[in-house]
Amino acid sequence: MVLFSGGIDLADTQFGGGMLGMSAHLWWPEDRAWCVATDIDLMTTYLGASAECAEAVLSAPELEALPAAPDQKITWDSDTINPLPGSPSSGF
Repeated sequence: MVLFSGGIDLADTQFGGGMLGMSAHLWWPEDRAWCVATDIDLMTTYLGASAECAEAVLSAPELEALPAAPDQKITWDSDTINPLPGSPSSGF
């Protein structure tokens, strides 16, 4: 793990070099009012925040945002909105 500090405008800054640079996996403001976590193995980003903040994100038309339940799966086949890809084990 590497810890960086900076403004919210730097949250998507690529680091690590190479063609597949990485951006922050966890980021939060100094007051810890919310936290964003991006799953590095899947294509999911989570927001932990107050109900008011979460509702603002969920209602933003420019974002694809859905509520998540504590018991919700995050496996490759758990997306109920987008088409499922082929099984990761198919072809082996």
